[in-house]
Amino acid sequence: MKIKAVPVSSTDFKPFGTYYKVMDGTPRTGTGGWKAWMTRDVCMDDVAHFGFTMVKGMPFTVDTMERHTKTMELIVCGDKPIVLAVADSDPCGQAKAEDIRAFIISPGEIVVMNRGIWHDACRCGEGDSCYYYFLSLETDEKAVFQPVEGGCVDITL
Repeated sequence: MKIKAVPVSSTDFKPFGTYYKVMDGTPRTGTGGWKAWMTRDVCMDDVAHFGFTMVKGMPFTVDTMERHTKTMELIVCGDKPIVLAVADSDPCGQAKAEDIRAFIISPGEIVVMNRGIWHDACRCGEGDSCYYYFLSLETDEKAVFQPVEGGCVDITL
């Protein structure tokens, strides 16, 4: 199975969580040439750990996914677009190939996945590699990547 990643939007991402366009509107500025934007609301309802992930570029194949039933996960795009594959399959079973969707998250955008949403590590949408950042609560529940039911899904731009 092959699917094409689409630009993330609040409507398309709603089954999986919440989308924020952080770099929207007038930023705060100061001397020295900096600009800063923030979300209007608190994005997560848990105290979270901060993480970095370095990933390779496109295309990629999703053959396993993980999910967190006790925490949300916030994904922050750095200075290059990233691609996130998600599935809203039954969190007690396995991710199903036919449920997988892929979203392009651009600089200035973040997503917060709901508890129980299956996901793979993001991939770099532009170039050979990039970093992205995430926040989630570390719990006693250790996320384990499980095989995708129904076979692999190839993700393209």
